[in-house]
Amino acid sequence: MTFSPVTLDDIAQKLGITVSTASRALRDLPGIHPSTRAKIVEAAQKLGYVAPRKRKQDANPPRHILTLTLGGEVPSLFLSGMSRASLQFNFSLVSHHFAQGEAHRLLDPKHQPHLLRMGQVSGVVLIYKWPDEVVAALSRKLPVISLIVQYPNLPVDLVGIDHTDGMFTLIRHLQKNGHRRIGFFGLNAEASWSHSRFAAYLEALFTLGLPVDFSDNIKIEDTSAMAVFPYQNKKIYDTVIDKIKAGVKAWVCADDVIAHSLCAALVQRGLKIPADVAITGFHRYRFPSSTLPELTSVIIGEETLGVSALRRLAFRLDHPDDLNRSILLPPQFYQGQTTAKV
Repeated sequence: MTFSPVTLDDIAQKLGITVSTASRALRDLPGIHPSTRAKIVEAAQKLGYVAPRKRKQDANPPRHILTLTLGGEVPSLFLSGMSRASLQFNFSLVSHHFAQGEAHRLLDPKHQPHLLRMGQVSGVVLIYKWPDEVVAALSRKLPVISLIVQYPNLPVDLVGIDHTDGMFTLIRHLQKNGHRRIGFFGLNAEASWSHSRFAAYLEALFTLGLPVDFSDNIKIEDTSAMAVFPYQNKKIYDTVIDKIKAGVKAWVCADDVIAHSLCAALVQRGLKIPADVAITGFHRYRFPSSTLPELTSVIIGEETLGVSALRRLAFRLDHPDDLNRSILLPPQFYQGQTTAKV
């Protein structure tokens, strides 16, 4: 006697839900309440459900995916999301971290991760900004997915943040609070996400009928300093103070770390936030301990970005001739303590 495998219909009937709900939950797609997802997963395990893709995968060894992080902390939430998605696609994750300034060592086989050197890696996920020549060398041999950072002239897929959507959200918020002159703090030519957010800032000002003054943009030349708190540059903060006196009473920053540094510098100079000046970050960062007010910002789950990166890589492996894509996830508004009605 043979037994038919358990199907999605069986799970749906047992729980009194639709087949599509069961399918979305087991594929880890958004839009399912966590408690509902947990019940569906539990029922599937008890019934012995095995996804069709998994049945095929069980006959094949896992494919090795290399995640490469350059500088900074190894982002646990990115990796957590990728780890969760790897089970769905039968991927084995291998993570490797290079210190800032050591990126080019990846081009030397002696310093490459063992599986890359042996030609056993199926795809690569890049975290943080890597030199173009290193990315070009990798992309000639393997499918490459970049998290957040754009490489416009290279055959690399991007999974990132919808900067335009996020910037419009912040500018509208400041406008509704009574601000008209809004500055931008943290433009950096080498950080693709910085000038993408600056371009979105300009578009939002034009579209919403707010005054545009290109001198209300404060640049940061040192890319490495943008990731360090506090950012030290007295001249830049003096310029911001002059702008505030001239009427720029609201500032959108390129990211939360830079915004946190700006808050610290202005508070040190005797200004009150948001009474004297409103400040927003971008891509919310949780500071472990701080006496500064919590930043108003936009937030997108880094775990979600990690899941989306592996999904795109799985598609790329199945469709190697597909055009390179930029997959941008919309951020959500987060109300902090650094903005209020004028």
